[in-house]
Amino acid sequence: MGNLVATMAALGGRTRYFGRLSDDDFGRYIVAGLEEFEVDCKQVSIQPGAVSPVSIIQIDELSRRRKILSSRGSTLPLAPRDLPRDLLDGAQLLCIDGYMPAVQVAIAEKARERGIAVLLNARHLHSEMDELLRLSDYVIGSERFVAEIAPSDKIERSLSQIARLGPRSVVITQGDAGAIGLEGDTLVKKEAIDVFIADTTGAGDVFCGAFAYGVLQGWGIEKSLPFANAAAGLCCRTVGARAGLPSMSEILEFL
Repeated sequence: MGNLVATMAALGGRTRYFGRLSDDDFGRYIVAGLEEFEVDCKQVSIQPGAVSPVSIIQIDELSRRRKILSSRGSTLPLAPRDLPRDLLDGAQLLCIDGYMPAVQVAIAEKARERGIAVLLNARHLHSEMDELLRLSDYVIGSERFVAEIAPSDKIERSLSQIARLGPRSVVITQGDAGAIGLEGDTLVKKEAIDVFIADTTGAGDVFCGAFAYGVLQGWGIEKSLPFANAAAGLCCRTVGARAGLPSMSEILEFL
């Protein structure tokens, strides 16, 4: 989620991040990295003396294949009681990823009660995903997620099946094949852009962040999906998810 909110902030959106970290070097590094993009981290829950979750990406210089080394750390999982009362104050959009279903169902319910749109970045099928889909207005799913929740030999049928669960807009990211999305009766498909690929790390999050930015601008899927597709492709030109974040002018020039 860090790369998602950093993308929105880089494009000019006002963003706020909430999660649980520790006061260790990893935690401080994560917060500092988000604050470089002017992401508001004041409400981050800090558990002293624990180990923050962290991922390290290794990339082979020749093959560009990635190896991910990750640790969940030792911080305690968030519970609904940990949600700050003012977390949604002033918000127009809530972005969640399904990794902490109980707390995310709770905050999504509060968002819906207050008329705040909900965007679900769904990479894998987690528990309570049906409930999160019901509460979400926008769903951006990976191919793996779609294969798990709505398997079909036709991608358009999978989109329709997911849409029937609640979301008004459903997008499937397809890696080097681009992305396809359905909003009402509008089907939009874009091929991946033709750029030199140095590193695909974070491309999915960048897609979601750029799409979320489009939602905040009031764009429909016909504009938001191509915009997000271009942003995700352009970020792959440089090693490191945030190092390659494209500027608004770069995206618009490409489009």
